[in-house]
Amino acid sequence: MRFRSYIFSVLVLISNVIYAFQNNDSQIFQDSIRVEVAKLSDSLRAQKYYNASFHALQRLNDLKLTRLYADSSMYYAKLSGFKDSEAKSHFQYGLIDRIEGNYESALKHLDLNIKYFKNDSTLVAYSLFQVGVIHRALGDYNKSLETYIEILNIFEKRKDSFAVASTLNSIGNIYGDMKKPDDAITNFSNALEIFEAKKEQRDVVNTHKNMSKMYLLKQDTLTAKSHLKKALLIARASQEDYEIAKVLSTLGNVNLNLNLDDAFNYLNEAKQIFEDKNFRRELIPIYRDLGEFYQKQSNYKLAFDAYEKSLHLAEDYKELPYLKDAYHGLSELYKLTGDYKMAFDFQNKFIATKDSLFNTENLKTINRLQKQFEAKKKDNEIYEQKLQLETQKSEIQKKNMQFNYALGFAFLLLLISIASWLVYKQRQKRKDQELLVVKNEAQIHSLESLIEGEEKERLRIAKELHDGVNGDLSAIKHKLNTLLELNNKTIKEAVVMIDKSCEQVRAISHNLVPPALENFDLESAISDYCTNMNNVHEPQIQFNYLGDTLNLPKLMEVNIYRITQELVINSIKHAEAKEINVQLSSRNNTVQLSVDDDGKGFDISNITSNGIGISNIKNRVAFLNGEIDFVSSENGTSVNILIDTSKFNHD
Repeated sequence: MRFRSYIFSVLVLISNVIYAFQNNDSQIFQDSIRVEVAKLSDSLRAQKYYNASFHALQRLNDLKLTRLYADSSMYYAKLSGFKDSEAKSHFQYGLIDRIEGNYESALKHLDLNIKYFKNDSTLVAYSLFQVGVIHRALGDYNKSLETYIEILNIFEKRKDSFAVASTLNSIGNIYGDMKKPDDAITNFSNALEIFEAKKEQRDVVNTHKNMSKMYLLKQDTLTAKSHLKKALLIARASQEDYEIAKVLSTLGNVNLNLNLDDAFNYLNEAKQIFEDKNFRRELIPIYRDLGEFYQKQSNYKLAFDAYEKSLHLAEDYKELPYLKDAYHGLSELYKLTGDYKMAFDFQNKFIATKDSLFNTENLKTINRLQKQFEAKKKDNEIYEQKLQLETQKSEIQKKNMQFNYALGFAFLLLLISIASWLVYKQRQKRKDQELLVVKNEAQIHSLESLIEGEEKERLRIAKELHDGVNGDLSAIKHKLNTLLELNNKTIKEAVVMIDKSCEQVRAISHNLVPPALENFDLESAISDYCTNMNNVHEPQIQFNYLGDTLNLPKLMEVNIYRITQELVINSIKHAEAKEINVQLSSRNNTVQLSVDDDGKGFDISNITSNGIGISNIKNRVAFLNGEIDFVSSENGTSVNILIDTSKFNHD
């Protein structure tokens, strides 16, 4: 699922490059980030800026803002010592440099990310995916292919069939670049089989479209049309309007040289969908192909109209390839209608645009090669400087060798004396440490006994309430019900009061020892608790869980649950919050609990005097060998707790 989410984000990025937001949206987003990070700790700021960087790239299409937020994320990651965020920032730098064409820098950043997450094969695969894209952009298809095969091996070992199919699709595209349609078709077919088995209709449609391109490359038009028609049937069945229109557009273009009636019908249907959904950019090639259709039908008036619509849209969106096509089509039309002056003018525009496209692509290639040359030149200069330094260093070492031998013997006696003194100090230090360990173990044992005693007392009270008081109330209710035949109003009111008392006793019992915590797991218990609190208190409590499946000792689960209770109650009673967000996450050996509210906050510089609740929270965090971070202001309070489960000794 994580790979699927990553692939989807890449598709969203491509889509949003086409449909970018306006500048005012970018400013609103920047203002919101500036407000949000003001109340966060350094580690949370690093994460917030990392997410903001991705938003700026995927949603705002603003590379400058993307890099700015990536810089902020890296700064706060280093400041807080949060290595995970630092490694993720390297991935973001790699992605930005890849998009800007700084491939050497991108590969260095991605390599640092891969080395850090070497034990997390999924995250390694994400970075390798970018490496594969870079090698493909550099035209090194063999290296790109090797990279994708490495990714494929990772996902096959993890038995992630969707990720395997997506990687096979990428391998197929590389074989297409290499003009090896048969190899490409083999990989597309294997991917298609998996997508069909998993009923991933959108991916099935895309794979059929990829296969149609390969059959067109083989000049097998009939098979290409067959795949496109299958893609169309599936897209219609899944009611994916955008995919339907894209397949129809491709079918229309293919049929311009096969069956003009079919081409017209496909193009018109695609045009209608794109117009209804306001996908104006997608209409550019539709009007271009309709212009060619009307030209072949000798309906020059409609042909002019279609080509001009394609031209105006291409100018609005600054699409040079489509501008080139529109200029060429209009030039041919004016030639056919005998207006050679206009034909000549548009032919000149066609040639100029074509040259501009060629020069733009050449400039990109030249810039990339120039950067590679400068980097290589710089490496050579550094190597020569290092060589000179090594030579000078060798000469100095020879001159100082004899002196060092003489001086070494004198130091030997001194070192022996120092070593003896250090051994003595080390033994003394070890004894002090042993005494400190004994003292800490005694404190931990005392705290553990206190917490275990508190939980046992909660369990005893809960059982007495449930088995004793609740049972007595039920018996009294039963006896009173037998008297209801007297139609006594007072008795009815007593029965209602007993029902309410039973509900309160049951609620108190469940709060003392939550059934979800006893019967299920921590995630279910906290989710159940937040839901129950939403039913009886005004503030809206949101709970989210992220990461791996939790598998914690029961004692650790109980303490994390109690900490959550204390924090939520503080937000409700003391902070008078209107909205509370609870988030629990787990990755490898780290459990993170965050509770944020929009209440009135408190003075964190005087945190020791903030009542028994805060003291209980700090004691439980200390018992779990965790770390707690308070951030509070008039805009709300944020509490972030990190627990390394490998440090918790519950034997």
